[in-house]
Amino acid sequence: MKLKNVFLVLALLTLNMSAWSQCTEYKWPQDQTTAEKYVDAFKAAIKDQNYKAATGSLKWMMTNVPQWHSDLYVASIETYDKLAGQELDPATKQGYVDSLMIVYDLRIKNCGDEMNVLNRKAISAYKYNGQNKDKVADVLAIFDKTYEVSGNNVMDNNLDAYMGIVKNNAEMLKSLNEDQVMQRYNKLMEVVDSKVKKAQEQNKTSDIEKYKKVTSAIDAKLAKTVKMNCAFVKKNFEAKFKANPSDIALAKKIYNAMLNDNCRNEATWIEAAEALHKASPDFAITNELCSQYIQNKNFDKATPLLAEAQTLAKTPAEKASVEILKGDIEFQKDNKTGARDIYRQGLVTDPTCKECYEKIGDLYRASTTDCSKSAGSAEEKLVYIAAFQMYLKSGDREKMEQTLAQYPTAADLTKANWKAGEIKKIGCWINETVTVKARKE
Repeated sequence: MKLKNVFLVLALLTLNMSAWSQCTEYKWPQDQTTAEKYVDAFKAAIKDQNYKAATGSLKWMMTNVPQWHSDLYVASIETYDKLAGQELDPATKQGYVDSLMIVYDLRIKNCGDEMNVLNRKAISAYKYNGQNKDKVADVLAIFDKTYEVSGNNVMDNNLDAYMGIVKNNAEMLKSLNEDQVMQRYNKLMEVVDSKVKKAQEQNKTSDIEKYKKVTSAIDAKLAKTVKMNCAFVKKNFEAKFKANPSDIALAKKIYNAMLNDNCRNEATWIEAAEALHKASPDFAITNELCSQYIQNKNFDKATPLLAEAQTLAKTPAEKASVEILKGDIEFQKDNKTGARDIYRQGLVTDPTCKECYEKIGDLYRASTTDCSKSAGSAEEKLVYIAAFQMYLKSGDREKMEQTLAQYPTAADLTKANWKAGEIKKIGCWINETVTVKARKE
């Protein structure tokens, strides 16, 4: 029988199912001899890996003896899975996949075991239809049903895959809003948390590590599905974290999302960073938290962290970062000379430290009133030329453009009786010479 006809017959079978049993005992029809011939036929075909030849006998059995045994559905699932995996023609392949999905449904209708079968159906659905725009909505529905039926007993293969199909629906169909995504994410994480708790109780270290990797993969997909900015964090994670500030996994999500969105000044980020630092201090977290304390002029908290960061720093880049923190403290205290000396020490520690040059540029740019008695004069604007040279070494194009826009104008040079190309000394604490240039207008 042609594949199309096989598919249609299987589809019709789903409409007329009798009450199911577990199919754990063989139930032969009155004409057992005929049924045995069909069983022998599909078993022989599968043994020879002639899966196309097996379909006719399998179809006959599912039509005439649907509760024969669960072996019938195991064989049918193997057959259509192999056929789908080997088929190159897209239309034919999809036909096999559609038949495979129906076989799973037939097994549930005739033999029960819904949770186990749904989980396996979800695995196959994601495998074959997870990237199919015409089918991703169906796959999501299968996963939703699987999670509804399974509770915390969802198979491990369907953890990361659930977030994957949510992501695909959001991207391909634009069919899920943020709340719908988060509803599924929260349900998924409840299952993962339950599995982690069980693994901890049973002291299964390998499982705990596995679920950590699964969680990281899920979170990575979430970050690509929704806009993980500060507003998102405050809406979806803040209250939960405040209720349980010892939730290190959640603290890490908050820390990373808010750091990426450049809102470290938020109290929630600071609390998350403090929780992570307390749980497992490393250089990156210590450095970032110390930097934020310095920006907030909270030197009482910054100072001990600075000493800790110095101990944790291993590479030249990390050691230079500590020098930057020291310089930032002096900058905040308006000790510009001392700050520059420390930033320069960072360059000695790590000659490739572009941020050290950027920080010196920031010092220069903040010194217009220190280095001129005449506001708006060409003399005052020399600091921008000095700052530009530092930004040029740092590679910060945005700050380069900002300082170029503050260069003295041609009119400023005329008024000062200067000419472009002349060497002038900045006589304040900067105490450096620059080549006079006029900005383009």
